[in-house]
Amino acid sequence: MKSKRVKKIRLALVDDHHVVRKALCKMLSDLPTVKVVFDAADGKQFLEGLALHQIDVVLLDLEMPIMNGWQTIKALQEFAFKPKIIVLTMHADHSVAAEMLHAGADAYLLKECSIDEMQQAIEQVHQNGRFDNAMSQQARELLDSKPNPSIPTAPFELSERQLKLLHLICDGFTSMQISDQMATSKKNIDRMRTQLMKKFDVSSGNELIRVAILYGLYKPRSNQQIHTELQNQELESQKRRLARLSGLNYPPVE
Repeated sequence: MKSKRVKKIRLALVDDHHVVRKALCKMLSDLPTVKVVFDAADGKQFLEGLALHQIDVVLLDLEMPIMNGWQTIKALQEFAFKPKIIVLTMHADHSVAAEMLHAGADAYLLKECSIDEMQQAIEQVHQNGRFDNAMSQQARELLDSKPNPSIPTAPFELSERQLKLLHLICDGFTSMQISDQMATSKKNIDRMRTQLMKKFDVSSGNELIRVAILYGLYKPRSNQQIHTELQNQELESQKRRLARLSGLNYPPVE
C-alpha cells in the first residue's frame, strides 16, 4: 500500500536583501512540509508574482523599497483569496507587531528566530490562521487594550525634527513658511524634505502626506486648529522675549 503523499504548503518569500532571501529560500525548500513557489525583492514584485502563482503563505519583510511590507499587507486586503501573511522582520517592537496584525497580518516573526520556529509558524498559520509566539501574543494583548494602535515612528525611524517637518508639510505650509517656524534656511528645509521623501519611498508631496496619514504619523487638522496652534506658539515666543528683556540690567538714570 502506497503512503499518502503530504501536500506541501505553497510559500512565497519577500525580502529586499538578495543574499538573505536566497539563503532563506534554500533553507525553506529543504523543509518537508514547504514548497517555495517564488521569491520577490519588494511588494510590487510579489503582487506581480501573485498574479501568476497560487500560494498559501507569504513571509513578508517590512522595510523594502518601491512597496514596503505595510503597503503590501494593505493591498492584499483587497484580494478575494489572499494568502496567510507572516511578517518576518528585525523589529522587536510590540507596537509595530500590533499595527501589522491590525492591518491584516496573521503572525509576526523575528528574523532572529530558528528555522524550526519558522516552520512551526508557517504550518500553524496555514492550518489555524495564526501563530501564537510570544511577540504575536503580546501584540494581540496590546490590540485588545488599544484597538486602534498607532506607531509614531515605526517602521520609519524619524528624529523629532524630521517629525516636526513632516507635520508642517502635512499642515500645508510652504518651505519658506516652514523655514521661519523651524529657524533654518529654505534650502535646508528643501534638503530635509527630499530626505523624508526618500525615506518614505515616495515621489511627490501628496504621496508623502498620504503615507504619513496611513502610518499614523499625522492626524489631519482643521485650518482653525492649525491657526490656533500658531497663535499659541507666537504668544509663547513673545513671553520668552519679554522674559529675556526683563532680565537685562540697564544703567540707572542720573
